[in-house]
Amino acid sequence: MGVAVASLTRGDIVLVRLDPTKGSEQRGTRPALVVQNDVGNRNSNTTIIAPLTTSYEPGNIAPYEAEVKASTSDIKEDSVALLNQLRTVSIEHRILNNFGSVPEETMQEVDRAIRVSLGL
Repeated sequence: MGVAVASLTRGDIVLVRLDPTKGSEQRGTRPALVVQNDVGNRNSNTTIIAPLTTSYEPGNIAPYEAEVKASTSDIKEDSVALLNQLRTVSIEHRILNNFGSVPEETMQEVDRAIRVSLGL
């Protein structure tokens, strides 16, 4: 059902099934960005993801968000990675597909937003 554990790397964009959820957690089946390091991705049956959303206003991005441009990644629409909604998911049971990856420049912005979100 899911993708191969060994095939995930940090910066990949995956299709993930987030339901069931509670409250204002991101829900549904949607693209997400893999933010877990590659050692963890190679040695675990889970990974850490940040859900992506297309519901945002360009130029008005929160400090705990990072823009993911369609023109530089393997997604159809410009999106925002929600680094305030980090989630550990089962690779086998929740990740349905791997679309590719984002460039290093995007991951630098993701790292900045993670530091803000986690107070690092």
